[in-house]
Formats: sequence, structure tokens, C-alpha cells
Amino acid sequence: MSIDERALTAARNNADWYEAMFTTHGLRYVRRPYAFVGQDGALPFHSNLTGVAPDQEAAIIRELAGLVSRFERVVVKDSFCQLELEQNGFRTLFEAFWIWRDHVRSGLPAGWRIVNNTSELTIWGEGWRRCTSSAECRMFPDLLLDREDVIFLGRLEAGRFTDGCIANLSNECVGLSNVFAESPSQRSIAEAANAASSVGGRFPLVGF
Repeated sequence: MSIDERALTAARNNADWYEAMFTTHGLRYVRRPYAFVGQDGALPFHSNLTGVAPDQEAAIIRELAGLVSRFERVVVKDSFCQLELEQNGFRTLFEAFWIWRDHVRSGLPAGWRIVNNTSELTIWGEGWRRCTSSAECRMFPDLLLDREDVIFLGRLEAGRFTDGCIANLSNECVGLSNVFAESPSQRSIAEAANAASSVGGRFPLVGF
């Protein structure tokens, strides 16, 4: 099965994001040639295993068997829609597509800024939870601010972030994730994409 090279690029970027999150939460992981595999369970909204290479079903199933033997709940991201896991007791949670935008020269949208200190990150996280999640744990540790490959962006109004996103930088693209907006619209999505592109150099934008 032929896989679009852009999907491979996006999947590798997603694994880079997982590495940043698992590292800052103090969770162990391994990066196989075919998958990112968490060794200490998974964070909320994240998979135990996310694929990074196609045509690796046998290797992934072996990896999953080890995870299932250790954890009560296991989640896998089938990055290329190739795995048939129902016979192993898995069920589909949701379906998604990789997205790609060629490089667009853009600056930060009006009112947007880079989050660069812990107090702002706390406020950003409150906006993220308010718009997207009921997660009880703090998803984004302050240690993420020390990473050059992770950038928090958002629109700050009256002391709170009304819009935001995360850009994670790989050596071939910039990933867009965790987009939120108090008033979601095509404009808010476009502004988040432009904000991520503004810190991504000349790289294309990816996500799912």
C-alpha cells in the first residue's frame, strides 16, 4: 500500500510531540522504527502506542500484546489505517485524517503572543481546559517551556487566553495541536494555523 510521504512526515512529528509530553511528565517510552511506545501507561488524550511507519502490523501487534499484559486499558493510534485490531479486542474510538499545509509566510495574528513564563502557561492551560477538556490533571508542565521544540501560543484578552494552540517543531515540519477557542470558527482555526506557521520557519504545517 502506497502511503503519502506527507502522512509519514506528520506521523513522525506527532511522535516528537509524544516524546516531549512523556519526557516532561516523567514517563518512560521507547521509539521503535515503526512506533512510539509508552512504557508507563498513557497520558489523557494520548495513545500508549502511535505508529510512525506503514506495513508493520505484525511488529505493532507484538508490541501491543506486551502492553495489554501490563495495563488495563491500552490505546493505539493507527496512523495509516492499516491495522485490523478488532480480533484482538480493540474498538474504534474515533477516526481522523492527517492534515498538511505548505509553508505560508505569516506573522502572529493580531492579539496573539508566545507564552513565555509559568504564570502565563497556567492561564493558557485554564483557557485550554475551559474550551476543550475536563481533565483533572495538569496536562502541560512548566518544563515544556524549557524546550525549544514546543511553543505555546494564544490570544490574551482581559487576563485570560480566549484562543490558543501548540506548535511543536520537528526537523522537517511544524505540528499544530491543542487548538482551542471560546468562539470556534473557521477564522479561529486559521489564526491558530498562522500563529503556528509564524514560529515554524519555512517548514510546512501538519496535524490531524
